[in-house]
Amino acid sequence: MLRHSLRVRLLLPVLALVLVVVAALTIILAVTEANRVRANAGRVIDGQTVALQSLFAVTRSVMLDRVHSSMRLLRHEADRVGTTSVGPQIRIDGRLTNDLFFGGVPQANNYTLVDSVTSIAEGTATIFSRAGDDFVRIATNVKKEDGSRAVGTVLDPQGQAIAQIRKAQSFYGVVDILGNPYVTGYEPIFAGLDDQHPVGIWYVGYKTDLQALNQVVSDSHVLESGFIAVFDGKDKLRFQSKTGATIDPKEVERVVRDMPQDWVVTQQEVPGWGFNLVTAYPKSDVNRVILRQSLWIGGIGLMVCALLLGLQWSLIMNRVLRPIQRLTAVAEELSVGKWNHTIVEADLKDEIGKLARAISRLSYSVRVAMERLSKQR
Repeated sequence: MLRHSLRVRLLLPVLALVLVVVAALTIILAVTEANRVRANAGRVIDGQTVALQSLFAVTRSVMLDRVHSSMRLLRHEADRVGTTSVGPQIRIDGRLTNDLFFGGVPQANNYTLVDSVTSIAEGTATIFSRAGDDFVRIATNVKKEDGSRAVGTVLDPQGQAIAQIRKAQSFYGVVDILGNPYVTGYEPIFAGLDDQHPVGIWYVGYKTDLQALNQVVSDSHVLESGFIAVFDGKDKLRFQSKTGATIDPKEVERVVRDMPQDWVVTQQEVPGWGFNLVTAYPKSDVNRVILRQSLWIGGIGLMVCALLLGLQWSLIMNRVLRPIQRLTAVAEELSVGKWNHTIVEADLKDEIGKLARAISRLSYSVRVAMERLSKQR
């Protein structure tokens, strides 16, 4: 009986149409929202990486200014001592190299010059002496992990600085010294008139205070489970974001190393530092956001669908079914000889009104016929 009900036959097409429209709009809005979420994630990542790159650049620029000033002071103090000459071979901390003389004063294990410079300009200073293809620290206040001076250690033979020095050129930039990043300056030391074959190296540098950078990175986050991380030139994880879902450093290294398919990983070089700035987040983060938004959109769509169906139901009941029910009752009463009816629907201007007027005329005709028949008797 339900499938033959007029209300069902009227509502089913409306329901089907509304559901199709709601489903189509939900899909369109869900796709649009998915694109918006991905684009927003990209904008957030871009904004954070730009801010970090700017902070790195400003830090490097400020510290390089100090390095240049300190280098000028070191060269000035050395010039006051006297001209440079190569001394005899000596052994420093087990390594054989040549001594350097400034104004006839040997510099091996002589910390007066380097300490006088750093007492004014702070930072660190070193005098290197050439030993074949290497350059050995013969006077320095760079410290080892045990706190002793790093005399007898060599300049990284694979680093950027030594490549420039071998070409008789200076180098200014960030280098790794005994496992720590320093903003440094290296200039060749020449003896006599030979300005093409360095006999040593002037060095000044400042250990980078990464606390501010570390704090900025720690406070950053990417979606729910993503991270921002900074690796140095030796692929050592320096720092990572700590907000949101903190990921174990080993997991961070694995994601960056393996680049899994279920992660979105981007890498940028930090100019002048040799660092690698990495941003990464699992695709599931975006999918969860998209799912939540899609469910919300679908829920709103179902509410709208329910409201439309409720409105349609009310209109059908009040404008169609109830008038038809009343007219049906009148017709049934006419069939059993009851014709004294007041049909209010006859005032309507629609099809229901036409039907009501037709039944009203029928009721009048039946009443007249019955009255004539009564008189004839």
